[in-house]
Amino acid sequence: MVSPRNRTFDPAALERYQQFLRELLDELEDEVIPSLRDGNLNKAPAFGTAPGAYENAAQQYADFHATTWRNLQYLRGTLHGMITGLQTAIENGGAVDDWVALHMPKLPEDEIYT
Repeated sequence: MVSPRNRTFDPAALERYQQFLRELLDELEDEVIPSLRDGNLNKAPAFGTAPGAYENAAQQYADFHATTWRNLQYLRGTLHGMITGLQTAIENGGAVDDWVALHMPKLPEDEIYT
């Protein structure tokens, strides 16, 4: 027999997760992004002297750099959004609006929906 699960709001758990996300964001902003923007990864490496090596590899590296930079900026924005969302949830005491409650996945064993 499966015992019913009860969901409870735990602001301390949200704060711990928020701190974890802040640490990830700090690492991204303090180490990864500066390395790609100003550090060694900002410059394309030497690609050798074989005919066409530089032309092909340089374009591939430029594409890789641009894609990586864009993805890091998306990740940065996502982390900021998650941190802000967690703060809102903490301030609202875990209350959700009607749209979220309607679209939240419902599990048969969850008493919260009965």
